[in-house]
Amino acid sequence: MKVIIHKEIDSLEKLLPKWEILYRDFREITVFQDIGWVKSWWYYKSKKDKMTPFIIEIRDEDKTIGIIPLYISQVRFARFNFRLLKPIGSELSDYLIPILSKEYSAEKLLSLAFKKIREDKLNWDCMEWGDIPAESYFLNFLSNQGLKKYSLIEREKADICPFLLVNKNFEEVKKRFSKKFMNNILYNERRLNKDGELKYSRVTSEEEIVPILNKFFELHIERWGITNTPSKFKGVEEREFLLLAAKNLFKSNLLHLEYLSHNGEILGVLFGMSDGIKNYIYHFAINIKFGKYSPGSLIIYYLILEACRDGHEIVDFLRGDEKYKENWGDFDKYNVKYIFFNYSIRSSLFKALKHFYMHEYSTILSECFKILKGKRKRIVHNNYSNFAD
Repeated sequence: MKVIIHKEIDSLEKLLPKWEILYRDFREITVFQDIGWVKSWWYYKSKKDKMTPFIIEIRDEDKTIGIIPLYISQVRFARFNFRLLKPIGSELSDYLIPILSKEYSAEKLLSLAFKKIREDKLNWDCMEWGDIPAESYFLNFLSNQGLKKYSLIEREKADICPFLLVNKNFEEVKKRFSKKFMNNILYNERRLNKDGELKYSRVTSEEEIVPILNKFFELHIERWGITNTPSKFKGVEEREFLLLAAKNLFKSNLLHLEYLSHNGEILGVLFGMSDGIKNYIYHFAINIKFGKYSPGSLIIYYLILEACRDGHEIVDFLRGDEKYKENWGDFDKYNVKYIFFNYSIRSSLFKALKHFYMHEYSTILSECFKILKGKRKRIVHNNYSNFAD
């Protein structure tokens, strides 16, 4: 076996197989490893930040048996520039783990890959890997033996990732919902049906994607416009990303874009993905005109109903512990975040600076809390003003 580092983004499209093969032959794959999603992510992020691909390929003779899509970006910290190594898909994706063939030992492939990463240590200063699912083979490797050659600064429980187990017996699944919450959904459904036709629809053609997503953007911007937090989709680049991602996911038969309408007027739009087993709820937007009918809850209710009818097993709410998710009787899993440093001088400096400033920052917070509690009347700053540029 040999390990190769590719530093051209085009190599990823050549390496990653089509979704059907990826899903069948590789371990614990999710929609966020589909090449269409990855390409959309790269197009969006590379327009905002200067990035260099760092794609690990593991080969057995002429066969690709492992792919770890990483990238390097610059981060400025304490007036120094450092090179941060992260998995492609960070921030906009979930459940990011290496792509490894089921036919080979995950431990052996990961050991080879990490050895290669370590040997190239002069080209990166810190590796930050979040969104690692708990109980995954990758987390097991990192927890047990994958860190022997690294200096670990941080291993922390990151985001909660709620999900709902479903089956073809919807009445059984429904028993797990909050009773009061469920009664309110059914009441709103009756009210809307009494005044006209309530219809749940799913996008089934590529031509529908643009008009439905444009409506999604309109509703999202309007909804968040009444708060102090503007919609992330006010920016053209964010809208372009989601449109491109939707079209690419559709080509892989992974897009799950649905909307709820009443007498032809759209109440809400939900952008999700589905691989036939899991339904992922990624974004949704509601029409505030129908706010009293809880359109967000209604559209999720219909999605769960459809997932049961289609024989799916999980509705995944993805990361975030928003209060509304508790109403669906969900189960909690979580992601884990790791930060690694190698033994180069630059990496050691970065680690030392992070430790120093983290300590100083926590000291300031402690002093502030004392002031707020009335235990201290003033705080001495001691040059705490410049943590990071």
